[in-house]
Amino acid sequence: MRRLRRLHEILGRPKEIIAGLLILAVVASATGIFASPRHPRAREAASEAGGGGAFVPATVPPTTTTSTAPPTTTTTPPPPPTTQPAPPTTAPPATTRSAAPSPPPPAPPAHGPTPSAALGVYTGAANPAGAASFAAATGAHVSVVEDYLPGSGSWSGIDGAGGSLDWMFGAWKGSGYQLVLGVPMFAGSDSPPDTLAAGAAGAYNSYFVTLAQTLVSAGQGDAILRLGQEFTGNWNAWRVTDTTDAANYAAYFRQIVTAMRTVPGQAFRFIWEGADPQDGSYSGVYTADDAYPGDAYVNYIGSDTYDQSWSGGCGLSFNNTTTAAQSQCSWANTLLPGLTRVADYAAAHGKPVVFPEWGLAIRGDGHGMGDDPAYVQEMAAWISSHNVAFDIYFNFDVSGQVDAITDGHFPASLATFRSAFG
Repeated sequence: MRRLRRLHEILGRPKEIIAGLLILAVVASATGIFASPRHPRAREAASEAGGGGAFVPATVPPTTTTSTAPPTTTTTPPPPPTTQPAPPTTAPPATTRSAAPSPPPPAPPAHGPTPSAALGVYTGAANPAGAASFAAATGAHVSVVEDYLPGSGSWSGIDGAGGSLDWMFGAWKGSGYQLVLGVPMFAGSDSPPDTLAAGAAGAYNSYFVTLAQTLVSAGQGDAILRLGQEFTGNWNAWRVTDTTDAANYAAYFRQIVTAMRTVPGQAFRFIWEGADPQDGSYSGVYTADDAYPGDAYVNYIGSDTYDQSWSGGCGLSFNNTTTAAQSQCSWANTLLPGLTRVADYAAAHGKPVVFPEWGLAIRGDGHGMGDDPAYVQEMAAWISSHNVAFDIYFNFDVSGQVDAITDGHFPASLATFRSAFG
């Protein structure tokens, strides 16, 4: 998801604008809505086609103890052994802790039939208790959960060598959930840096064999893997910026899938997320076909989408609020065109669509749509009318953005979610 704009996009603007932004930041800080995180999740502004974005995970296990308070995204399992270093984790805004959320209004009728796709959730690293709390708060049957391998550090922290991922997979073992796992393509600490070209040549295959062995040993041999997610954006190191990158990305994807399938006991499935390059940082530079690994290597066509807009034609004031009419306008002009391209591409390749991330948004720059039940209704209707295998709600609040529907900021949307997905 596109989060906060880069600082260099602000520098050079008139002093009055900078002063205004500073005042906005002070107000947001005072309200507690955008509490300082413990790890970064900066994002670029979304294109008019919509927008998605992956969570940048902690590189080590969480240490926050399980809460017994009403369902929120702060719930995490007990701390791992003290031999594990404490990670940076992201806490929800302070406002969700100081007072109980207001009761939601009566739920409006669901828009269209109840989606038949499997419903999933992300509530933080290694957090089955959070998934259960989300299910209780929404009345939904949660069968899919998401987690993310460390996004920076050494390959040994990514592939699970030496038990480095026991804290994560131990938490999910026996939980009964289907695991969807974000898998980075680069380690982030290598010198010289990892590259798509080296991956395309098979330079990192051994690490993915080790990861496959780790997953099988942990009882996750059927995990669904997001390889190099959101490569159309410029926030991931494995970003695709031109046709050469696209060809290397596709070849690297094939190398990873082939390597992981050599491990006995595996039954992995793989998500590819490049069906709509127009919804990215390099629109028009390459096509979806340029970066597609081939049908034999892909099980699902993925897309991330959040309720945010930069469209100037819908009357939005860009202060994290919307009317029903503005929401419908934004959906029709900003989100729906991208979803249509994704659905068409998936259908052409005989693959189901999946949403590894979707959610509401209150953004630090005001481009979220806020409490927007119409968006939830539209998502439910779209999912129910297309070939969608599963969708995962991103129920977690991060730096500069509130997404968790259970944190008290989206009462009308929560009521609609209960009606549509519960």
